[in-house]
Amino acid sequence: MGPAGRLSVAAALLSCLCLHGLLGNSGQAFAQGPPVLHRIDHAEEDDDSGGLMPELSPTGSPQPFVPFLAPAPLAPFYNNSTPKLSGLNSLNFTAINGLMTTTAVDCFASFAPFLANVICCPQLQATLTILIGQSSKQTGSLALDPTLANYCLSDVQQLLMSQGASDDLHSICSVHLSNATEGSCPVSTVDVFESVVDSSKLLEACRKVDPVNECCSQTCQSAISDAARKISSKDAALTSDTASPKVNSCRNVVLRWLSSRLEPSSATKMLRQISNCNVNGGKQWEALRFTIEVLLLEVLTHCSTLFAYGDMSCP
Repeated sequence: MGPAGRLSVAAALLSCLCLHGLLGNSGQAFAQGPPVLHRIDHAEEDDDSGGLMPELSPTGSPQPFVPFLAPAPLAPFYNNSTPKLSGLNSLNFTAINGLMTTTAVDCFASFAPFLANVICCPQLQATLTILIGQSSKQTGSLALDPTLANYCLSDVQQLLMSQGASDDLHSICSVHLSNATEGSCPVSTVDVFESVVDSSKLLEACRKVDPVNECCSQTCQSAISDAARKISSKDAALTSDTASPKVNSCRNVVLRWLSSRLEPSSATKMLRQISNCNVNGGKQWEALRFTIEVLLLEVLTHCSTLFAYGDMSCP
């Protein structure tokens, strides 16, 4: 046999050996079963320690898988701290609990300075008026003693701060003792007020304030002004000066009496509508537009700074 023949025989023998090895390994593998792609330990299924996946009932429909919910976006902005109250205030804050929350939102710390005269301060003044008016049902007084008024204003500030309101509301809204006392008004009790003023006529005029026509017709505002002039002139001649400090003090007393005869929600609508008419009658809409533009600029600047540092929590 020549060299070429011997080479062909060697190649044939080598091919047979390789084929035999492959067939042998495959047979062993198939004899042992298919390869394990993913190992599942079924013993853990009997463990009652629980897991993320819901338990499947053999007879019922599977329960939906609800992931853990993230906190509300504004949650970090609320300052739900414990207020430091004086303990000397006898006013009933429970009666206006929802109103206090609304006022805290309207006077939110970041926005109060920008929306003071339009949103925050009218709401704060309405809250003080309704608080004293509602408390007059038990006390019979439409004004506070100056000493008690200090405690009252301080406690209101603390309660609002504990819900996220600005800590400088007294300065922002120019809150003074006259916001809670009778000021220079000679009438401060419910009995004397109702003996001087036609209370049924006053209540009828302001029970439901028309949000569209009140600013023009001034039905409720005129009734309030008439009542304020009457009680301011209780011990003197009737005055026609509706802008005098005395009449202004009596106007606060009239508003507190109305707030005592209306539900807090209705009293809020009445007081805010009157405040809105004062805004509409002046030249404050341009100031409101400018204030909103400044506020938006502040928010955008603040958020841009947070985003620059990788903080995506800006609302």
